[in-house]
Amino acid sequence: MKNKKHDKRRKPPTPLKPHHGSKVSKPGKHHHGASKTKAANPNQNAKPIVPFSPTSTLLLVGEGDFSFTNSLLTTPHISPATILTTSTNESEQSTTEKYPHSAETIQSVRDNGHRLFFNVDVTKKYPKGIKSKLYDAIIFNFPHVGGLSTHVDRQIRANQELLLAFMKNSIPLLAAEGTVVITLFEGVPYSQWNLRDLAKSCGLECLSSFKFDGGMYAGYKHMRTIGARDREGDWKGEERGARTYIFGIIGGGGRDGGSTSKSPKKPAKKNKEGPAKKGKAIYQSSDEDDEDDE
Repeated sequence: MKNKKHDKRRKPPTPLKPHHGSKVSKPGKHHHGASKTKAANPNQNAKPIVPFSPTSTLLLVGEGDFSFTNSLLTTPHISPATILTTSTNESEQSTTEKYPHSAETIQSVRDNGHRLFFNVDVTKKYPKGIKSKLYDAIIFNFPHVGGLSTHVDRQIRANQELLLAFMKNSIPLLAAEGTVVITLFEGVPYSQWNLRDLAKSCGLECLSSFKFDGGMYAGYKHMRTIGARDREGDWKGEERGARTYIFGIIGGGGRDGGSTSKSPKKPAKKNKEGPAKKGKAIYQSSDEDDEDDE
């Protein structure tokens, strides 16, 4: 009888139960002999991820009001010697009209010797000034075609076309082992854009993904493509969960080193006979396995 009693496993106290919801790391198997310190530390010491190093050569696109650019200049994420290349698809006049507070940031970026470009359409070839360098990371935060259209099917397809063109045009600008970094909100309709499949079709693979923590970038706020609007109240987009995806060239390499041996794959299944049945999207497969690494 004593043996049977000893065979019963003791349940660990509640505080020691592993928190499977955390995506900060991939812990190994939990052993019954694990100490309280080891069980608690992975969550307590979790640090948000910054997808570049302080000395990385960065290209920022679709910057809106340049608040993300400004956050990098005012936080220790980049070295003081690092020169940023930042851009927006708007003209300077349009930018300051949409986002009046951006004028001060634009001037600060210039005063500090960083490279600033307007009227950059990422669906077309980049201007010579941007193509004059290679980049360790090309970053596009919260890409969206904009507009107030409520036609979901058209919005999905338009945003897929935006992302696909952006990735194709960015590949030639990547340094050896350079990455394309894209952050999207979580859930519908963003999950319907099928970002991973779009990337694969042009020769990129997802190296990792993780929860985006806007708190890491002081002063950064995601802005609507339509700009600041009076009498609407504050927009609550910042409260929605977001995820960052890091893509690298399949097979590794970049323009100044390594091999880009695999040519871009042909699009997965493009509907040649007309609009796709679901969402008129370019790709219909799912990105439900987004929670890879963190």
